[in-house]
Amino acid sequence: QLRKNKDKLYFSVPPVVKLGYDDEVTYEASTTTSRRAIGFFSAMQGEDGHWAANYDAPLFLMPPLVFTLYISGTLNTIFSHEHRKETLRYMYCHQ
Repeated sequence: QLRKNKDKLYFSVPPVVKLGYDDEVTYEASTTTSRRAIGFFSAMQGEDGHWAANYDAPLFLMPPLVFTLYISGTLNTIFSHEHRKETLRYMYCHQ
């Protein structure tokens, strides 16, 4: 995503503000740093507003959750039939 939006990222990024250990944090330094951060995250955000990332947490967090719910007898209470079907579909498509 960063490579894709490289032109957008470097178009409006203010210069880096370096502060030493004993330097005073000024309004200008904090504003410039905030603008750099906002510019970076704005460049990382996709055109449609989503945050593109490869986060595979459901693949390694879902099985222990399902095991725990099954053992405790609350699987059908927590997950409706549609939730179970969608979870199985997701895991099947990403294995």
